[in-house]
Formats: sequence, C-alpha cells, structure tokens
Amino acid sequence: MKIRKRPLCLTALALAVVLLCLPAELFRKASPDATAHPEILTGTICRMEPGGMTVWLTKTNYPDAGIILVSFEAEPSVSIGNTIRIENYFKIRKPEAPTNPGQFDAKLYYQTKGIGLLCYAKDATVIRDDVRWMAQLLYELQESLSARVRGIFPVDKSGVLEAMLLGNKTDLEAETKSLYQKSGISHLLAISGLHVSVFGMTLYRFLRKMGGSLRSSGALSLFVVLFYGFLTGMGTSACRAVVMFALLIIGEMLGKSYDMLTALAFGAILLLLRQPLYVRSASFLLSFGAVAGIGLIFPALKALFLPKNRRWAKLVEPLLLSLSIQMMTLPVLEYFYSEIPLYGTLLNLVVIPLMTVVMFTGILAVGISFVLPGVARAPAFLCGAILEFYERLGTASLRLPGAVFTCGQPKIWQMAGYYTGLVVFLFWRYQLKERKKRRMGQINDPDIRQEEAERAEPHRRILQAGSTAVLGILLLFLTLRLHSGFQLVMLDVGQGDGIYLRTAAGTTILIDGGSTSVTKVGTYRILPFLKSEGVGRLDYIVVTHTDEDHISGIKELLETASEPGGLRIGTLLLSGRSMEEEKGQRLMENARESGVTVQKIEKGAVLRDGLTELTCLHPDGTKAYADVNEASVVLALRYQEFSVMLTGDLEETGEREILEREQKHGGKEWPPYGFAVLKAGHHGSRTSGSEAWLEAVKPRLTLISCGRDNSYGHPHREALERLDAAGSKILQTTECGAITVESDGKDFRVHAYLQ
Repeated sequence: MKIRKRPLCLTALALAVVLLCLPAELFRKASPDATAHPEILTGTICRMEPGGMTVWLTKTNYPDAGIILVSFEAEPSVSIGNTIRIENYFKIRKPEAPTNPGQFDAKLYYQTKGIGLLCYAKDATVIRDDVRWMAQLLYELQESLSARVRGIFPVDKSGVLEAMLLGNKTDLEAETKSLYQKSGISHLLAISGLHVSVFGMTLYRFLRKMGGSLRSSGALSLFVVLFYGFLTGMGTSACRAVVMFALLIIGEMLGKSYDMLTALAFGAILLLLRQPLYVRSASFLLSFGAVAGIGLIFPALKALFLPKNRRWAKLVEPLLLSLSIQMMTLPVLEYFYSEIPLYGTLLNLVVIPLMTVVMFTGILAVGISFVLPGVARAPAFLCGAILEFYERLGTASLRLPGAVFTCGQPKIWQMAGYYTGLVVFLFWRYQLKERKKRRMGQINDPDIRQEEAERAEPHRRILQAGSTAVLGILLLFLTLRLHSGFQLVMLDVGQGDGIYLRTAAGTTILIDGGSTSVTKVGTYRILPFLKSEGVGRLDYIVVTHTDEDHISGIKELLETASEPGGLRIGTLLLSGRSMEEEKGQRLMENARESGVTVQKIEKGAVLRDGLTELTCLHPDGTKAYADVNEASVVLALRYQEFSVMLTGDLEETGEREILEREQKHGGKEWPPYGFAVLKAGHHGSRTSGSEAWLEAVKPRLTLISCGRDNSYGHPHREALERLDAAGSKILQTTECGAITVESDGKDFRVHAYLQ
C-alpha cells in the first residue's frame, strides 16, 4: 500500500485530525433561549419520523432555531411540506449537553442533524397544505412496508426486521436492542455497507447475468440503491455506503479501477464538509473506521498470519477480517460505550454470512405478501428462524464468563498512543512487504524462489510472535485504567442524590441514586457513568432512605443486575426503618431476585477497606422516627487524614441527635479539625445545616445536589448564608455538573465536569 498514490486519503485524514483538534464550539450553533418561546409555533414540515408521531419543522417563527423536532401525543393528520401552527399546551426545550462523565451528548447528536430545539405538543393545525410529493411518497412507502412486516412477522421479530430492512427502529423492543448491543452484533440493526452491498451488488450482478449492458445495469442498480438509501433515512453509515457503491458502479461504467480506500476518503470528505461535527459522532467514526480497518489492517494481518494451507486459510481469513475491524474501531467503542463484547468477533463470523439470507427472505416475504399473503409465510418462517437463532446465540454468549468487559472510557492520550502505535506497526509491515517483493522480483529461477520461501518460514514465525506481542501491548495500553487514592463523585441527577465512592483499595460504593426531575436516571446517567469508570461490579449500594429522589435509579440498576451481561451488584444496605417500609420491601425483593445480598446498616456499623473507614453515625436502630428524613443514613468516611460527612436528607433534628451523641463520647470519634468535605443535607434545604452542626463539622467544602429551577427552592438562601458564614466553599451540581473529589489521604483535589 503506497499512501503517496492516495492523496485523497491523506486529505481526508488531515481534515479529520484538524476538525478533532479544533474546539467543537466553532461548529456548534448557539441554541436560542427555549424559555422565551412565542405563544404560537409555526413552521414547515421537512421530514416525518416513522410512525408519524414526530416531525421536523423548518422555516419556523422561532429565530435562529434551525430545525425544531416536534413530538406529538397522537399522530397528527399532516404531510411533508405542510405548514402547521401549534398552540396551547406545547413545551420547548434545548437538547441536553452531558453533565456527567459517560452521559450521552444529546446536544451534539441533534446538532449533527441540524436540530436546535425539541418541542412536545398535543396537536397541530395545518395552515398551508403544500406537499413535497417525493418525500411524502417515500414516507408513505416506508410506512406501508413497515405495516407489511408487522403483519407477517411476530411482534418480537418484526421490530428487528424493520430496523434491518427499513432503518425504522420505532418498534424495536428495548430488550432486543440491548441484547444485540451487548453481544456485539448491533451493527446489523443499522443500514450500512453490509445492507447496501447485499442489496446493490446482488442486483447489479443479477442484471449483468441476465444480459444487461454495463451502463444500463449500473445505472439501474445505482438508482435503486439511491432510492433505498433515501427510503431508509440516509443515515451516516448508509450515506457512506451509497457514496462508495456509486463510485464503484461509475468506475465500472467508465472502465476505471476502483480503490476502496480512496472511495472511503471521498465519502468522508463529503460528509465532513457538510457537517464538521460528524467527526465527533460515534456512527461516523465506527462506520468509516470499520472500512478503514478492512482496507489497512486486514492486508497486513493476512500477509502475516494467514496459513499456507488453503483449508485452514478459508477458516482463518474471516477471523482476521473481523479482528481487523475490531482493531481499528476498538478505541471508538471504548470511548463512546465503555464496554467490549468479548465474544462479538466470533459471533459475527456466524451472523454476518446469514445476513444475506435474512435480507432476501425478508424482502421476498414482504414482496409476495402484496399478492399471495399465504405463500409469504414460507420465506417469513425461514427469516424468523434465523432471527430467533441470532437472539439465542446472543443470549448464550452473554452467559459465558466475562461476556461483557466493562473497560471504562480511555483518555485521549491513550487513544492517540494506540493509533500512533498501530500506524507504526502497519508502516513497518508494508515496508517489509515491499522489500520482499523487490527481492523476490530479482529472482527468476522458480526453484530458488521456493528455497527462499522455505528459508523465510522460521523468520515468519518470529515475526508472528513479535507482532502478536506488539499488538497485545497496544491493547493493554488502551484498556489499562490506573486508579490511586480515594475518589468521590457527586453525580448530577437533577432533583435527587447519587454519590459514587471508590476507595484506594478498589471497593466501589454507590450512596443513593434517584431523581424526581430526570426520567430513567439510572439508565441514562448513573449506569453510563459507572461504565465510563470501568465499573462492571458495584460492591455496595447504600440507601439512605426510600424517597423516590434517592432510589428511582437504584431500582433500574437492580433490574440490569438480573440481565445477562448487566451490572453486577454485591450488597444492598438499608436501615431498619427502610426495611419496614413498603418501598424498602419492594427494593429488597428486587435485589434478592437479582441475586444481590441485602443487609441492614445502622448506627455503629463500620466498613473497613485498607486505609479507608466508613462509619454509620445514624439512625439509631433502637429509636422510632416520625419523619423519613430524620431516619436518613448518615456516614462518616475517613481515608488517612482526609474525611467526608455524607448526610442523605438529614435535617436539624437528626443533626442535633448526632451532635448530642458525639458530645457524650467527648468528640473523640470525629476528626479534630473537622471534615474536609460535607454533603449538604436534604439538597441544601432551609432546615438543614444548622449553625451548631456546621460549627462541629467545620467543612472546607460543601457539595449540594439539586435540580435546576426545582419547585422546592433548593438550595435555600438561608442554608447558603450559614455555609458561607462557616467559611465553607460551596459547589452545586446545577452549576458544576458532576463534582469529583480525589484525595491521596492528606490533601484533596476537586474537578467540576462543566468547568
């Protein structure tokens, strides 16, 4: 491979590197103020999502908004091209930027699509009934085909096939999507090069065999592939595949040779010039990275590891192809998803060859159903059987030891080092290949060539061993996560609490995890954070009390613990009071069903882990508490000279009880110079953090977890004034996002995610 013969590849690479180095804000559009929206929203529908419940509005009366994505309560009677008016009962908000490590960047995702605002409305009125007939025809055709799929396939299979054939994931069940993702075969659910090659190349070859001319076969195939791309939404992967297919066909028609890497580079340049933010998109990087792996890494691995025996070579070659894709895309997978399906490479060796059968039987079943519905059941049965095989294979793989490796999110310098090492390795391999080609080219005698090849075989084994070691070191470099000292992270969960602890010895603890302002906070904020930290197992979950803003996410985590490949949880700790409550009993039942140990935690309980000691100060198991907040679990943590006070929703009454108990012991149990960090009780309410409490705790830093513009007025002005008078620095999740505190046992460092 000679790079100098591929100037377009160097141009695409340079463009991608420059765009990655430049701040993303240069290409982000500033979102307009969503709080001061007009009383009436008008705009023209430029696109409709499958199902018709969501439309894209352009040319709106909202200044500088770009496209507004509108979701309705029920499907409105509208068409693409209609101008509509929305009034009464609609809400507009900005897409969320991440406020926690590992959290999905919804703002970036929508901005790559040109969407600036999200709207939720009850209904709409058509004020101008213009129709964009071609776009509407494609939408109605997709809806009709989706209805056909639902009519001839079972519910659990139709959603999968709609995603595979039509790019419609509306009916895809969450459990099925999760199964495909965790087992490493989720790429089958996206319209990509695999689909286009199966669909387009098969049609092209069929037309040629039927006697079609080069140009007519190519033109018809290209038209069909373009039509299919627009029908399925022309996502990033589909767009890349369509561009490459078009260049292949045009090259054939003009009698020019086709170079896969040059075609790939051309597609990348087109997309990046259209939208520079694509370079930070997982779908763009994975799609282009997979093809780059085939073009760059696969030839090197094949020359190095492919057996001389033809029978073995046929078995090993697909494995090397799959490994090439994994090697190129691994850093991207780790960065965006923080976990690796260890058996995904092997699974793809089985599922990808069957994908051709799935597509053709699925298309055949849908096509026949228009004229002979009964006959369509035969290909539908075969297609459904293969999809069932996919699910069973994926489920079985997730039950194997270490099926999902939670690797955590790599640092940028790790990714850069990995790719630099990979480039050096490939350059070295291609240099050796060129030298060998020149040397063998100078030998004309076939017998001498054979002798040279036999003499080089021992040297080849040494190269194989050395290359395996080098690639293994690169993999270790990328996945290595070094932790030292103590770490505390107060997550931004909106109006609620969620605190993660990792001791110096490596024990992981989650104290509370819930929210009343963020839907599915466990799924979309807590779990992604844990994955980004490389936490595949939580040793302890501590529930301070059973208010929903402290346990809603924990319930979700317990559900994932029962799933194959899900988060593993060691022990759930609750107070005696919480165990007696209905919510606590349901929580314990869910925990036991997921194989999680349940234990009681009350005053006097101590968890020791190396140099870290976590002591429960409250509640007293012998007392009855009238209010649930009064019975909050309170924990005092010490790591050498560093200390933290964690208070749950404790208020003044509970503070007074702890202080009285501490005075009886002569103040010997608390650090003499107070606590370095205090977690403010009850989200900084007016009745928490009394002057006496702050005088005893002496916090240098106080952390407050609450939601933006919450209806409770947290944190209260009086509570902030008392903290300020006590000389404590104050950090809030509303301003900082997730707040990370790290300590070496003496001093501590603080990092705010948004600052």
